[in-house]
Amino acid sequence: MKFKLSKRNSKVALIRELKTLHLKEKEYRLLLDESSDPIFAFYPDGRYRYVNKAFADGVGHQRTNIIGKTIWDIFSKDEADMRFAVVKWVFENGQTRIIEVRVPKPDGDRFYVTTVKPIFDIGGIVESVICISKDITDRKVIEEKLAHMAQYDTLTNLPNRALFSDRLQHAISEAVRNRTRLALLFIDLDHFKAVNDTCGHSVGDILLQEAAQRLQSCVRKSDTVGRIGGDEFVIVLPGIEDDRYALAVAEKIRHSLNQRYDLDGCRCQMLSASIGIAIYPDHGANEIELVRNADDAMYQAKDNGRNGVKLFQPA
Repeated sequence: MKFKLSKRNSKVALIRELKTLHLKEKEYRLLLDESSDPIFAFYPDGRYRYVNKAFADGVGHQRTNIIGKTIWDIFSKDEADMRFAVVKWVFENGQTRIIEVRVPKPDGDRFYVTTVKPIFDIGGIVESVICISKDITDRKVIEEKLAHMAQYDTLTNLPNRALFSDRLQHAISEAVRNRTRLALLFIDLDHFKAVNDTCGHSVGDILLQEAAQRLQSCVRKSDTVGRIGGDEFVIVLPGIEDDRYALAVAEKIRHSLNQRYDLDGCRCQMLSASIGIAIYPDHGANEIELVRNADDAMYQAKDNGRNGVKLFQPA
């Protein structure tokens, strides 16, 4: 009789344990389903075994239209191939991987860091792979802004000194490889300090922004315009035929900068510029020599009365 009671008690305990496990499974499933982080799992062939609401919303599909479908049904082939390569590696190696992925969306791409984990069966074989994603779009936006600020002038949005230097070095390398010429223009706005002193720095900033736009309108898309500080601008013109082209562009710029400015009623409506030009390889074989000689030519233009263009002349 005791044996029968013990057997019955064991059965009751087992039922209770199964109910507890079932309840816990429901709780875990609810936590997964309602998580704000996208969570999804794969079969070995790339079919979705499970996706939560956050994932479905993120890719713009109903959950019922995703589960059982392959990753290639949801993403473009290139995106799917890249992602499944990681999932396949986890299936084969039984180790966790962390990747960063991009999800294209009409209102702007979203970025996620995704932990890809293996799920083992009782025999130690990977039966599925679960992925847990964290939205890092805001962080990516901040990182991109910081990266942009490190390379671009905050006032004019032109390449700053560091980025312009990189562009110039690249242009010189291309000129060496292709046996072509390039021109480096140094541009200094004449009497710019008077604008700040008379109308204030806010008006001076407007003038600098307008000048930057005029410079860009005078050159080709393949040329680079940069601001290296204060009222100093630089331009590299790669692949030029001869000095005459650089001189013509410089005169076009000088004429454009001479036009009237709308400066909120400030008396400083007119402006001029002194422009110096150095040619690779005639006036320098590297960045340092070209910069020095273009700068010297610009000061020669200032010494000649300003509002002029001067081609570097070796001593």
